[in-house]
Amino acid sequence: MKRLLHFAMAFALPSMLSACSGSDETALPQTADTQGATTIRVALGSDFEVEASGLVTVTGEVVSTNASSIAVDWQQNTGDQVAWTQTSDNQIEFIAPEVESEQTLGFLFTATSNGVSDSDDINIRIRPKNKAPVVNVGNDLNVISGEFVSIVSSAYDEDGEIETFSWQQTAGPLVALSAANLGSLAFTSPAVESATTLRFALSVTDNKGRASEDTVEVLVVPDDIKVTLHETPDALSQLSYARLVFSAASGNQFECKLDNGTFQECESPFVAHTLSKGEHAIAIRAVSPHGTFGAPVYYAWQEASMFGDAIASNTHPDVVKTNVMPSAVDEQSWRGIFRINCDFAHSSYHDPIVYPDQSNAAHLHRFYGNTLVDEKTTTVSLVSSGESSCQGNTLNRSSYWVPALLAPAFDVVTKQRLYDEHGEPAWKPVPAVVGNDDEAHEIFYYSAGIDDLQAIQSIPVGLKMIAGSHMGKPGMEQETNIVRWHCQSWESSDAHNPRWSTSIPHCEAPDRVRMDIFFPSCWNGVDLDSSDHKSHMAYPSSEDGRGETRCPETHPVPILRVSFHYAFGVKPEVYHPELKSSQGWRLASDLYEVSETQPGGMSLHGDWFNAWHPEALQAVLENCIQGRLDCHDGNLANGWRLNGTREGTHDEPAIINQGLGYGRTITVGKN
Repeated sequence: MKRLLHFAMAFALPSMLSACSGSDETALPQTADTQGATTIRVALGSDFEVEASGLVTVTGEVVSTNASSIAVDWQQNTGDQVAWTQTSDNQIEFIAPEVESEQTLGFLFTATSNGVSDSDDINIRIRPKNKAPVVNVGNDLNVISGEFVSIVSSAYDEDGEIETFSWQQTAGPLVALSAANLGSLAFTSPAVESATTLRFALSVTDNKGRASEDTVEVLVVPDDIKVTLHETPDALSQLSYARLVFSAASGNQFECKLDNGTFQECESPFVAHTLSKGEHAIAIRAVSPHGTFGAPVYYAWQEASMFGDAIASNTHPDVVKTNVMPSAVDEQSWRGIFRINCDFAHSSYHDPIVYPDQSNAAHLHRFYGNTLVDEKTTTVSLVSSGESSCQGNTLNRSSYWVPALLAPAFDVVTKQRLYDEHGEPAWKPVPAVVGNDDEAHEIFYYSAGIDDLQAIQSIPVGLKMIAGSHMGKPGMEQETNIVRWHCQSWESSDAHNPRWSTSIPHCEAPDRVRMDIFFPSCWNGVDLDSSDHKSHMAYPSSEDGRGETRCPETHPVPILRVSFHYAFGVKPEVYHPELKSSQGWRLASDLYEVSETQPGGMSLHGDWFNAWHPEALQAVLENCIQGRLDCHDGNLANGWRLNGTREGTHDEPAIINQGLGYGRTITVGKN
């Protein structure tokens, strides 16, 4: 319910009271005294409007004759009631209420004397308060000397329009401003010898005269972060990767943008791998300590086929012509297979998959393939550096490693067991038969693990995986379809003579001890590694052991199957001097005591880290595997084969703790 405010007061007025109402004033004329009668006239002036929240003053004017005293009365007669105050006999004040839309308030003013009265009313229109315009000039900027700078603002007025823009520079060396009366500002940053701040203020005014302001700071730094290129790929490359080395005079942070990508943080050297054939370009820019970007430097090159194409007439130096065409695989053998030979590269106690960046943290390994592999090896370093001890050299920089096979050391004269400097039984490495053209043995195979050959994909660069378990021991023997041993004289085969051993058999000279390691060939399609280095991979299977072999739904992507096949000669320098056999041999990873009745080798496992040239491995897949051919000696079945093996460093560290290395102990007994 609205409350009517009513004030009445009797008082003596002079013959005329002057008043104002709003911005208009109406003066009443003097009234002549005729025959002593009382007359009275009042006026409030013209209607007017005010803004919400403003102070409103309403003043009445009274003119009278023969009036001994005058009583006045104020009433609000329209609109929402407001709390008003009578500040004098003929004046009231109030604060205009907040309104969302225009509203009219009406007031009535009455004066009475000697029974004679007169009234006047006034309407006051309250309009919504004019909201300040909103202006935003964006975030502060960091630029380099001489850079063209553009600052774009945004401004709007919720209840009106923006009428004017005005930019002012308030700090820093003065610059020539372009379009200082528009919403955007442009200028060229000045030359500076040290970091210098410029400050700019933008004031916007709406059509009702209300203004708002926002400021922005521009940090200008010296132009000393230009990028210099020191190493780039050849203008015409067949490597499938690009390596760039660069620097800048100031700042050691960089951003790189490859082809149509976006700038991403990078460092020198920068390596991009798995590049498609065709044109490529890179932009590199330096980032100053203040966060400013230097001008990018650009470099472009072309990737051509390793076999030669319209771009490059020559072939990659690590393939050679051959007129030998591989034959079809035997029906009872491999579905399709590619075999290569590798020389021994080096031994170490490193493992870049299980113990990355940890020196001497593993048992003793023997490495094949990339000659520079150590604990710091990454996909980038593997792809772009080092030669390979395998056929194909830089086309196959992949790394293959297994625990070292060790034989007890005996005195050649007395045939007594030798001891090391710590009084422990001494051991010596047993070399695999590799790298010698007279007795070369192809030790790495690529084949098909599933029946649908056309579904098989190549292996992504950087994929890491482990087959077998270093925890194998008596009572925890491994499955022989994953890792296994046999004497070469057994003539074992899966199809005709599946005679396999979970441990190193006693093979007598001049026999050879052979081992096979089969890696999983089903990938989850996402991860190049996993926490246990196995979960991202799986082995294919068939429902009843006789149906179609396929990958599980959890790992739906079939890839080329990798397998290792080593042969170790049972020779005088490593065999048991009395038995002339492999008795007593063990793996560096065996965590149990090896004896005459408890043979070694149950911890057989292998590690593989892919760095094949993608086009070379794709040729293996399409020509040999999907073509159902038996490709030997690196033959790619397209008129080309990989070139020969090359020697590694053959580094052999001391055999520590039976090859277990630092911090491991052997479990005595069976369990």
